Amino acid sequence: MPSQTILLVDDDELQLALLGIQLANLGYTDVILAHGGDEALAEFERHGAQIGVIISDLAMPDMDGLVLMRHLAQRGFSASFILLSGATDEILSSAAGLAQAHHLDLLGVLSKPCEPERLSAMLAARQPRSTGLSARRMGESLSLMRLVQALGTGEFIPWYQPKVDLHTGKTVSVEALARWPVESGGMIGPAHFVPAIEAAGLSNQLFFAMARAVLADLTLWRTQGILIKAAINMSMDTALNLNMPEQLQELVRANGLHPADLIIEVTESKLMVERSLAMETLTRLSLMGFVLSIDDFGTGYSSLVQLVDLPFKELKIDGSFVQRANAERKAEAILRISVTIGLTLGMGVVAEGVETAEQLEFLRSCGGTVVQGYHLARPMPLADCTAWLQRERA
Repeated sequence: MPSQTILLVDDDELQLALLGIQLANLGYTDVILAHGGDEALAEFERHGAQIGVIISDLAMPDMDGLVLMRHLAQRGFSASFILLSGATDEILSSAAGLAQAHHLDLLGVLSKPCEPERLSAMLAARQPRSTGLSARRMGESLSLMRLVQALGTGEFIPWYQPKVDLHTGKTVSVEALARWPVESGGMIGPAHFVPAIEAAGLSNQLFFAMARAVLADLTLWRTQGILIKAAINMSMDTALNLNMPEQLQELVRANGLHPADLIIEVTESKLMVERSLAMETLTRLSLMGFVLSIDDFGTGYSSLVQLVDLPFKELKIDGSFVQRANAERKAEAILRISVTIGLTLGMGVVAEGVETAEQLEFLRSCGGTVVQGYHLARPMPLADCTAWLQRERA
């Protein structure tokens, strides 16, 4: 059970009491109550490092939930957020979009009255902050010298999250996610180190550090009879490196593997930056046999243009649509259309962010084929993923 504090924000005393009781019944007893936005900000100033989740009403007289989100983002709030409201689906959808624009870790939107089952699922799905480092020590860890050292000594390692066939229940591939263990036994999360690496101009080094580790793991798995593809994420900085395709091809060959063993995931919303150079790199990777995947599909400004102009073989539907589709008509329509587009174009379609059995069944009804998310498996280190894959072969 997560030990971090939950901050409840609502101007309605009865709603606060009821939600507090629901949380207690779910085993969450470290709860702070705030009767409005100003009080919530004061509590955040006092307990910010301990607060793991804020659950806030949307409509409050003095400071509504939208303004509260802005103030929290400005104060560097980095934990999780849940919106609670009796507003219409369209308003809730816009509020959720605003939370994402503020880069808040939005776990979901709950309608009033709150259903304990949905609340429990949202809280269970969150990732606790991965390190207890102080702000000073975090700054030291993210200095340019320290980042270069960590990249040079192989401190960044891949954890793997399975992509599972919706019909057979078998893992069809895994996504490699960068993790940075620290001496204390915790981790510096990617939300902290990835922006620091990008700001330092080290994205290319991180990509190849991850590629070397993933290729070594794929080679190990093949000695155990585990034949599976692995996906790695590529930033636009790496895509703008025109020598990158040959460098990656050489690494693959050195490990006795084939380009088709690697899936290169590219975040769709960033593809418009230096688009001509990125198109050259991505097209050449495809020509070499690497599998290209368009990640976070639906969140950018030109999704369909990317599908027409670039040789993607896999489409990954952003998890926000998966999590909102059951309750929001627009999100449901986008999810269904995305699945249809991908399958019609002969692409593999992966639905991300599957956190409940209800979402899994909904995707099955939409014609989904491959799913990924906490309901099936969380990201796991190499040994645990190896055991997972071996159990499937048994």
